Amino acid sequence: MPYKPYKNEETRTSILNGVRTGAEEAWGRFFDTYAGYVFAIATHSGLVGSDADEIVQTVFTELSRPGGFDGYDRGKGSFRAWLRRRTQWRVIDELRRREASRAIGGAAGARIASEIEDPGTALDEFWSEAVHQEAMRRLGADSDPVHFAIFQSSVIEDVPTEDIVAMYHVSRDNVYQIRKRMKAAYEKHFRAAMGDMDAPQAPE
Repeated sequence: MPYKPYKNEETRTSILNGVRTGAEEAWGRFFDTYAGYVFAIATHSGLVGSDADEIVQTVFTELSRPGGFDGYDRGKGSFRAWLRRRTQWRVIDELRRREASRAIGGAAGARIASEIEDPGTALDEFWSEAVHQEAMRRLGADSDPVHFAIFQSSVIEDVPTEDIVAMYHVSRDNVYQIRKRMKAAYEKHFRAAMGDMDAPQAPE
């Protein structure tokens, strides 16, 4: 299942409206950083559309309440694993509701429960993509806009070099030089984002 960054503004706005006054900016960044990972877990578990959106809303609403981060200890494990468990518990709740109303979901619920202990490689890939999105945000914030666009087109989107030369009116040598510098900067941001995202401070 391909990963897609989470872009539900209705859910985002609803959650931010519920946080304490003055905390909207911090919670907005937190939501933008982790919502895609939560949504990917929900869809990987078999939920789609509004059902997956509901999982995102439930998880972040719980986190935004006083005591929402109780149980998370940076000294005892990664935030990735803690957030994954929180999300999968909510998915299990949803599957159990379906089982009760339609007599289905028991096998799916057992499968999701087992994934809490053995999530497999798919969720690791979703996490890596979430880190990639954050690294790209950081790279774009401190790079020349044209250089960032060239890097994104050339390396991320695999646009042919000849097309990039024509689009941005630069030489092939410049494209290669920009790509090399930006790749090094991206790798630095990716490593930093990986560490920051797995040991965050709760928004205040």
